[in-house]
Amino acid sequence: MSKIFWPLKILWRGWFFAAAFLTLMPLFPFFYYLVHREKHFRKAMALKRVWARMHSFATGVWCHVEVEEPLVDGQPYVIVPNHVSFLDIVQSYIAIPVYFHSMGKVQLGRWWFFNIFFHKMNILIDRTNLRASYNSYQRAADDLKKGIPILVYPEAIIPDDTPKMLPFKNSPFKIAIDAQVPIVPVTFVGGWKLLPAKPHVWKGGRPGGTFIMIHRPIPSAGMTVKDVTELRDKAQEVIRQELKRHGYNG
Repeated sequence: MSKIFWPLKILWRGWFFAAAFLTLMPLFPFFYYLVHREKHFRKAMALKRVWARMHSFATGVWCHVEVEEPLVDGQPYVIVPNHVSFLDIVQSYIAIPVYFHSMGKVQLGRWWFFNIFFHKMNILIDRTNLRASYNSYQRAADDLKKGIPILVYPEAIIPDDTPKMLPFKNSPFKIAIDAQVPIVPVTFVGGWKLLPAKPHVWKGGRPGGTFIMIHRPIPSAGMTVKDVTELRDKAQEVIRQELKRHGYNG
């Protein structure tokens, strides 16, 4: 039966990415204006949420969100989700209720059309260049001082065998400890079924729902660089336990 629907799944997968462009196009002039002026960044975020909902509606994807403890807008956090699908990027704008900036790998800056968000607003990381990497983390630290949360995927890439997680990298947790701000783990559940990433792209994709849990912030106050591993492991274990609650081995 699945082979019968396979062509439709491939078509849907293509439509998912095409819809990302098509729903962004009418908003692009507004985005272009807003993301080049820091005073308009919050308006750009509000428009991103509109775009994310337009795209989700067009592709038949939705998410159920639960929050263990409400986040406070204007309070700095380092938000660390597991990474299971390209859906995560779209759904983060729907699920996370506070204004935030994203940190993403430098390759995102080469994505035509979408790279405007990384000119000034969001932050690119080039881990192959020490100076560029340092500047990115310094920018993140500056944003946290302004009360702007930072979202970064601590696995850096989507694992090949999601929902199993890759080991979290230390850098997001060092940023949190240096700034003495809380870590907020976020668990994405089910996105790998709707839009599988490499090496499973041949499965295509399908519309449907996902589940997102925004966990209680984990304080880093009083921690030092010696506690990075402890904080990292604590955050990853929170996500792993949530995946287990849904029947998956993280």
